[in-house]
Amino acid sequence: MLFDSADGILDLRSFEEFKVAHLPESTWMAWQDVPDHLNELPAAPAKLFLVGSHQAIEEVSLYLHEKNYQVSGSLLINHAEDLARWQQQLPGLFISGKESKTLWSPSALVKEFIESVVTDSKSHAGTAIDLGCGGGRDAVFLAKQGWKVTAIDQESRVIKRAKQLASRAGASVKWKCCDLKKAGCLPETEFDLVLVMRFLNRNLYSEIDARVKPGGWLVFQTFVEGVEVFGSPKNPNYILRKGELAQVFADFKVIIDRIDILPDGRPVACFVGQKRGGNRPD
Repeated sequence: MLFDSADGILDLRSFEEFKVAHLPESTWMAWQDVPDHLNELPAAPAKLFLVGSHQAIEEVSLYLHEKNYQVSGSLLINHAEDLARWQQQLPGLFISGKESKTLWSPSALVKEFIESVVTDSKSHAGTAIDLGCGGGRDAVFLAKQGWKVTAIDQESRVIKRAKQLASRAGASVKWKCCDLKKAGCLPETEFDLVLVMRFLNRNLYSEIDARVKPGGWLVFQTFVEGVEVFGSPKNPNYILRKGELAQVFADFKVIIDRIDILPDGRPVACFVGQKRGGNRPD
């Protein structure tokens, strides 16, 4: 089938139409809502197969291409007659019901931290803070794993999307909209986990260190030198030097310190460290 190689099937029709008949493993999303729910899609550059009207497929395809997604194919359904014709051509393929597949996932490093590092260390979910949380995928994932999460971003529209994601996922997260560069934004408390993903402000290094409890964790990932050849980012203020995090957070036991390559080719530094001290073993 055309959609077998896709990372997701996005059904853009009304929810009532979706419930009547849709392709298995489909995700429902009204086509007008796609720009405000991009954080509910797999990270770009993913391949998506679209189902819907001519207008929906055309407009969503253009938007997705702008956001570096690939549209691998589409199934045109303008009217009930179109659906009936497809059901005849693809007998037994369509199913009914309101089950919509979840397409989004947390960052690979965050998932690895929970599934491997936390499990191996026999640690338990505690308090966490996500600095520069963006669309909220990682914050919501952590909350679903039992962490009490505070998530901060300076853009209100981004926080709004993150709240919608949490609501759909049934997760409770404390959201805070403020500029981390300004006094009073970062809570004056320590956390069991400080998460920094795709965000870099070297002036906050000491603040980040101070927010990790002894025995707590720092999970940090952002772009590293060499990314410039891919076009973005180019500003050295937003690009790590190789080995920089291990040097800055020298009082941490280093669990992971490596460079990964994103699907779009850009290199990112991945760092997981446990702060020495506390009751947890070094």
